[in-house]
Amino acid sequence: MHFPSRRLGAATVAIALTMITAGCSSGSGSDSGGKQLTFTSYGSGYQEAQAKAWLTPWAKEAKVKAVQDQPTDYAKIKTMVESKRVTWDVVDTEPFFPVGACDKYAEKLDFKKIDKSKFPEGTVSDCAVPDAMYSLVLVYNPKKYPNAKPASISDFFDTKKFPGKRLAPGFATGGAIEAALLGDGVASNALYPLDYDRAFKKLDTLGKNLSFWETSAQSQQALESQQADMALVWSGRAYMAAKNGTEYVPIWQDNMLAYAVLMVPKGAPNKDLAMDFIAYATNAKSQAAFAEDQPYAAVNSDAKPQLEPLAEEWNTARDDIQEKGFYQDVAWWAKNQDEATKRWTGWATG
Repeated sequence: MHFPSRRLGAATVAIALTMITAGCSSGSGSDSGGKQLTFTSYGSGYQEAQAKAWLTPWAKEAKVKAVQDQPTDYAKIKTMVESKRVTWDVVDTEPFFPVGACDKYAEKLDFKKIDKSKFPEGTVSDCAVPDAMYSLVLVYNPKKYPNAKPASISDFFDTKKFPGKRLAPGFATGGAIEAALLGDGVASNALYPLDYDRAFKKLDTLGKNLSFWETSAQSQQALESQQADMALVWSGRAYMAAKNGTEYVPIWQDNMLAYAVLMVPKGAPNKDLAMDFIAYATNAKSQAAFAEDQPYAAVNSDAKPQLEPLAEEWNTARDDIQEKGFYQDVAWWAKNQDEATKRWTGWATG
């Protein structure tokens, strides 16, 4: 999304992401006996890690030809289903889409094959299960605040006590609305339904101090170039920035826990294989391997990834981070995403 009146300025450096070529395949090839599964995700290192941890070993074990496509595209899923020409079997998406489109654009999952008992409470729906966890977390530059330290999201909005540039997600579902309400005194268990007007009024108090990131890559670049003194960013990007030498400090209180999911488009040509693959991708061993290879956390409670100390510091599956956080209300967003996006866009471009 683009919000020209409030987006990051010219200092933002464009990020060239390494994309996985659409249609590339992995797995057993000639040994597949004609069996094939097409997996679609968001490309870049994220999809590379998914292929390495899940797709390639599963395809070899199941003797299936695994084909990859990218990027995830909701409009394309709808067009495929409506035209009865579905070519994707499993898609990595935000949870809002399959929850809102269950049994219309998404198949109901086979929980005889998929063990749903190991996922975080409230993250499983009839048409989707989580496959990666992260959170929206407030971070600050300690060099900017050498004396009094920010300690809560309320401090993000206190430019008198903590002057400086702020950075937040530039799209409705990104968490800026929730953060604004938290900063205005709303408890995390009383956020929904979201009060748009109250949130926008709170965000307005930041004035020209506030900029938005439109992609997670932009948020990481902004941290690494110290364009923001405080920022609301995805934990994985903050970890990558820290790995590259930044010193931003996380404030885990009221971090907004979120997750990606796996879904099967309605009418997928290889539905049974899709269920098998999802079961494999979300088992403890596969989830641990995935968590060890990139900055998203495992969603299977039995997964025990071996993480380096810095990665463990940013691991949102940790009990203490979970206890301080709250889950974004996916069911509410599934019903209200269109209206919320309309309201957000009207405010952000106004």
